[in-house]
Amino acid sequence: MSADGGREGRQHPRVHIDAFVRILGADHEYVFRTRDLSVGGLFLYTRVGHMYPFYVGAPLLIELYDFDHAVEFKAMVVRIVQPGTPEAEQFPSGFGVKIVELDDANRVRLLSLIERAQKGDPIY
Repeated sequence: MSADGGREGRQHPRVHIDAFVRILGADHEYVFRTRDLSVGGLFLYTRVGHMYPFYVGAPLLIELYDFDHAVEFKAMVVRIVQPGTPEAEQFPSGFGVKIVELDDANRVRLLSLIERAQKGDPIY
């Protein structure tokens, strides 16, 4: 871990953000909040991770909400933080997610959201 709590060697800097996230599935829809975000991914936190059918490598279709607009992208679960693990002592439990497909229009919206979060502007 680096001095700011981030993982060493991250390709994209993270910004702390509390935003509403919806994961769409064929039969289910899941709602989360995110604790941080970058161009490369985000972290979805939950105290009940065991209740979700997610696993490392699971594909996800995500809508990240910014006011009444959404940034839509395909992602993949790359890390699961379970309660009681060393990482869970510092951070909430949940899922580390990597963005794997993001079109140009959604990339522009994502970059705008990140820029505003870096300035401390509100995200809803």
